[in-house]
Amino acid sequence: MVVINIWLIIILVVAFLAAVGAWLNTRLILKELAIIKAHIGIKEERTPSVFDNDLDKD
Repeated sequence: MVVINIWLIIILVVAFLAAVGAWLNTRLILKELAIIKAHIGIKEERTPSVFDNDLDKD
């Protein structure tokens, strides 16, 4: 039973590290795409968000 728990922990740690790596890779790709779009001259288009009209702003 202890061996199964150790393997399960190892698998979860590897899955967590893979998820963090995928997140970092996505951020890197998005940053590079922004640089390419700026170089080509494509304007940055943002869709409106609920958070843009925050009621707590002064």
